[in-house]
Amino acid sequence: MKKRYIIGIMLLALFMLLITATALISYSGTDSGNIAVIDIDGTITSESSEMNILGDVQPTVDDYIEWIENAEEDRRTKAMIIKINSPGGEAIASEKLARAIKKASEKKVVVAYVESMAASAAYQAASSTDHIVAERQSLVGNIGVRMEIIHYYGLMDELGVNVTTIKSGKFKDIGSPTRPMTEEEQEMLQSLVDESYYEFVSWVAENRNISMEKALQLADGRIYSGTQAEQVGLVDMTGTEEDAINITAKMANITEPKIYEYEYRSSGIFGVKLNEALYHLGYGFGKGLSETQIEGTSESYRLFY
Repeated sequence: MKKRYIIGIMLLALFMLLITATALISYSGTDSGNIAVIDIDGTITSESSEMNILGDVQPTVDDYIEWIENAEEDRRTKAMIIKINSPGGEAIASEKLARAIKKASEKKVVVAYVESMAASAAYQAASSTDHIVAERQSLVGNIGVRMEIIHYYGLMDELGVNVTTIKSGKFKDIGSPTRPMTEEEQEMLQSLVDESYYEFVSWVAENRNISMEKALQLADGRIYSGTQAEQVGLVDMTGTEEDAINITAKMANITEPKIYEYEYRSSGIFGVKLNEALYHLGYGFGKGLSETQIEGTSESYRLFY
């Protein structure tokens, strides 16, 4: 009886997955046109996207880069609009995306349209374009780098939990959550953050055609409204999506702009292929059972824009 009950739950979960999922990993432009819109929405990350029970999947930086390269190679596409609604993300993913946008801008007109937010890594993407249009009340900037390390050795002391670490080198367990960080270790990690920050600010200064001195003044982590960002030179103009389309068409000498968007597209029955549904269902159960401290610890060494 118990075995039948478990099988029944699994079948029900699979059925719900098939019914509610709207898409899997298949991206393409909707229709042909002369202006491609690349929608960067959410955190910029290099991690593989996971489909939940509702079929939602977060595109990765590789997906965005693929869209940009497709639009770049499409002879019908005369220009691109990078539509941004993002709070930022991983430093490496950000740099990969910025390089791809910069490369595309060397061949075709590329304009950024900031709808709600282009913060940190997302602003680096915007700064890589030929022109930036931002909504007046959008959030722009937040230029900076952070590294977060969680410590819980105090709680361990209260619970009477001890950890013995056997390591091969003095700094092998740098950032360990089970002990206080030394001053030397903190200086070492700070140097990584400072190096990444300098690269970020240098990119902004070069691509926004402003001095390094001014860029450093603007890049203290603060967030600007679209209007404020225009005043300090972080965006070229405030306006709507229609304004972004018009300026893109003008810069690319397009008389009749025809927009097409790169979007998530369904495939298979109910938008899901059976083998993919089974994979994601099993992966979800397995991931929940197999998470370890190693996965959490690795987060300590990641830099975020």
